[in-house]
Amino acid sequence: MLLSDYLGIGYELDEIGIFDPVLDKDSHFFINLQRLKKTTVPEFMESYERILEYFRKIIKLLDKSEKKETTDTFYKQALKMFDFSEVNGIGLGYAKGTSGAGFGTGLANQVMNTAYDIVKAGVVDPEFFELLPLFQENVGADRLSDMIATLILGDIQTYTKRINLELNINHTRYKKFCFNGDFLTNPYKQDDVLLVPVDILHKLPVAESWEDIDLVVSQNNTLRAEMNAEVAFEWSKYTTVERKSYLRRKVFKDPDACKRVIEGYRAEELEAFKPQDNFDYFLTKLIQKIENLDISWKARQKVTDSYTGATDILEFFKHWVEYNKGWEVIQGANSRNREKILQRVIHLAGQSYINANNLDMSCEPDEGRGPVDFKVSMGQDITIIEVKLTSNSQYLHGYEVQIEEYGKAERTDNMIYVLIDLGNPGKVKRYKIFMIGNMMKKVILQVLS
Repeated sequence: MLLSDYLGIGYELDEIGIFDPVLDKDSHFFINLQRLKKTTVPEFMESYERILEYFRKIIKLLDKSEKKETTDTFYKQALKMFDFSEVNGIGLGYAKGTSGAGFGTGLANQVMNTAYDIVKAGVVDPEFFELLPLFQENVGADRLSDMIATLILGDIQTYTKRINLELNINHTRYKKFCFNGDFLTNPYKQDDVLLVPVDILHKLPVAESWEDIDLVVSQNNTLRAEMNAEVAFEWSKYTTVERKSYLRRKVFKDPDACKRVIEGYRAEELEAFKPQDNFDYFLTKLIQKIENLDISWKARQKVTDSYTGATDILEFFKHWVEYNKGWEVIQGANSRNREKILQRVIHLAGQSYINANNLDMSCEPDEGRGPVDFKVSMGQDITIIEVKLTSNSQYLHGYEVQIEEYGKAERTDNMIYVLIDLGNPGKVKRYKIFMIGNMMKKVILQVLS
């Protein structure tokens, strides 16, 4: 359930750069400090410096402390300051239930123990806290995001109040909804719905364990330079704990090396991230777009065969691409996921239709020759649909061999080959091949570029 659907406000949030949260589960994004540092959103323009100042205070306390024990007044105060729970209302991260874990007492103790050693080694740059996922076990992008959100919670609330005022999200307009003062109550989690601009977000790593740091190391030139050739060669053999332990000892507890890494980090530029690049979130938004369309063909007279039903479904897909800005959605998707997304669109397009016309539509059924993309059936009357992009090197093989094999496996001559043209000019001349052969093997060619 997207917030925009719950409120019935269409694409108003998207149009003004506000993240449209999914209310009943977390979305895999996090607040990114590098994006926060560059933002021009008024409520967040001073947020980054406020975070640094908070960490400077912790560093000063650790610097004054004489031992990393709670009996030391300064260490105890630093530990007390490092108390960050999850800000649930923004709906970011990987929480499976109604709330995430945040840091917790045990993990906070581990972080302060490491931070004490780093500060005592001579590192006083507050940015090292921003790099915690690299050297601290059990800390990843989601917990870092929780930490940031806790520190700038006041800014998030101020921003949410302004947006709610601008969009008229209040109890007067939504009399049947629950509000906590100026904030809408999430009907699934029972906490305040808090809004953030897309401008300060970025994607979470795919690994839910937060333990995969290979990508960061491989992409960070400064960090790689601090690793000698022998370690770099052996890196793949290390366990995650060993990797973080190495970085902690050899980089972050070495003041010179740590300063070089932090300087490199400061100089990095992180491009704005598009929420549609996250596959799960993209599909959620895609479902919203399709369900909001006026599907006039649902009221059509009932069909009597699977082939007509299949072509009708594909015509709706074609209409969505050409007249409902479907091409923008497809081109905006991550290239690795486009074929999957197109399959989902076609499947979604057919749901209401097949229910109204006593048809069945299966995704990737496998009758022994591998899974065809779709099978539309009415009893023993079967039509199969295979979808390929021109960016797929097997697009011609799919037409000449693959769909024929699927047809034999399903014992049907009703075959539809859907070729999606993503604008590869060198292949245009070969399209004529698709217009000859078995007339039952119809080709849908849709230009999206």
